[in-house]
Amino acid sequence: ENPNYLFLNLTISENARPGIMTLRFALRGRPEVAYYELKQRAERSLAYGLDGNDFIYLIMPDRFVNGDPSNDIVPGTQETTIDRSVINARHGGDLQGIIGKLDYLQDLGVTATWLTPPQENDQPKYSYHGYAMTDHYDIDPRIGDLSLYRQYVQESHARGMQVVFDVVHNHIGNEHWLYTDAPSANWYNQWDSFTRTNYRTSSLMDMYASEEDRRLMTDGWFDTHMPDLNQRNPLVAKYLTQWTIWWIEEMQVDAIRLDTYSYADQTFLSQWALDVLQEYPGFTLFAEVWVNGLGVQGYYNGNNNLNRNVNTHLSGVLDFEMNWTLGKLVNEDPGWNSGNGALYLYLCQDYLFGENGGADNVIFLDNHDMSRFYEVTGKDLDKMKMATGILLTTRGIPQWFYGSEILMDEPADPMDRVREDFPGGWPGDTLNKFTAADRSPEENTFFQYLRTLARWHAQEPALKNGKLMQFVPDNGIYVYFRFTDDASVMVIVNGNAEEQELDTARFRERLHGYTSAVNIESGALLKSLEVLQLPAMSTTILKLHP
Repeated sequence: ENPNYLFLNLTISENARPGIMTLRFALRGRPEVAYYELKQRAERSLAYGLDGNDFIYLIMPDRFVNGDPSNDIVPGTQETTIDRSVINARHGGDLQGIIGKLDYLQDLGVTATWLTPPQENDQPKYSYHGYAMTDHYDIDPRIGDLSLYRQYVQESHARGMQVVFDVVHNHIGNEHWLYTDAPSANWYNQWDSFTRTNYRTSSLMDMYASEEDRRLMTDGWFDTHMPDLNQRNPLVAKYLTQWTIWWIEEMQVDAIRLDTYSYADQTFLSQWALDVLQEYPGFTLFAEVWVNGLGVQGYYNGNNNLNRNVNTHLSGVLDFEMNWTLGKLVNEDPGWNSGNGALYLYLCQDYLFGENGGADNVIFLDNHDMSRFYEVTGKDLDKMKMATGILLTTRGIPQWFYGSEILMDEPADPMDRVREDFPGGWPGDTLNKFTAADRSPEENTFFQYLRTLARWHAQEPALKNGKLMQFVPDNGIYVYFRFTDDASVMVIVNGNAEEQELDTARFRERLHGYTSAVNIESGALLKSLEVLQLPAMSTTILKLHP
């Protein structure tokens, strides 16, 4: 419809060689020449794909470290101020700052970093978070450029760390050139007036749902400044697929997190995943499905036992149900359906995710959209350690939110509050909590606890792809094992406010052949496994030995 656009379908044969192709056009009788480069497939510097040994560190670039103050304000962009006192303004963090802290992250035990979208977000306000893109193929100049992003990936790979790329297919920013000069009217889901999504993911599998509710869910706009893309348009679908593959191939990213997954067209998303996996077999694709109810969440896993309409082909989902269950665990007394009993019951239902259960789900205590978990615990260090111990030993791939290792404790009220700057990331900060000297004793205690667990987690074979066996909680004590044929880890969660003594006779099924253990937190050797002493409100992690 729009004469400013021409879409050209190119067929590339299997025998095609790299090189520059000349494309000749006639425009109103005048010859025009364009050039298209067919590049050699890149050789990867690091094998892609996440597994149970990985530990993902989530960063909002604007709020982590300001490594290059010269790009804080870029002439020509719409939001041209920096104000760290305003929670929804730009603060100045950037890619250079992240690169400068890769050694810190590696030392912490991080094996992969996930940045909220780094692409250009030239919006007049709220541009810091990155989820309203205005150019899919470029980096926002206030955090760096493509060359610097490539350096970030390369330096990550040199440390054995992978890069998770955040993809948004549901919407763009209303300052995107594809919206201000749209190729066609059906490039977006249009309404007579602004119509917001109902945010009701459950309507998509509700057997009683009205078509109106389903349409509102998928075709309504996420926000006023986020035009809703119509992935049923074949050209839109192709565009979204191609820019995804471009980032994987050109920048060598290692995994994808897909934002607002359930809001986009499900048929498109299934085909998109197949197209990516055809080019990159075994590539990790996990999606944000922020819903209540395991049956609703499990509906979106690849090869699940619930969705008969379409196979998503996803590796896993962000496990919000696990997150809420861990919140119950630290704030409720143990019972059949409460405290650590709730976690036991939740994992009993993993069959809904399919043959692999929730093994490839990404599990987390907090993220950029919810209250810090230390706040959820009531700022209780024992509870924070207890939940962290579970996070790093149960099934799934753990994700950590920047700053939670120093017990940042902001509530999500409003949501922007949880995205505070990392203390010490800006020139002139009075405290530098990247260093032990400026952390409080409590912060250092937790930091060292997390570091010990994370570094062990990255190497433990029982966690990479080991099985999980759990035992029915008894007297407020929940026990599970992670194991392979050659390795075994015993985890004991004491949800009681008092120390407990545990007779291990009922666990003989998994303890057979093992006579001693090492406490991962303390390094202490236990020469007998018959009776264990459990601290109050704790997770005890034991590496078993014959």
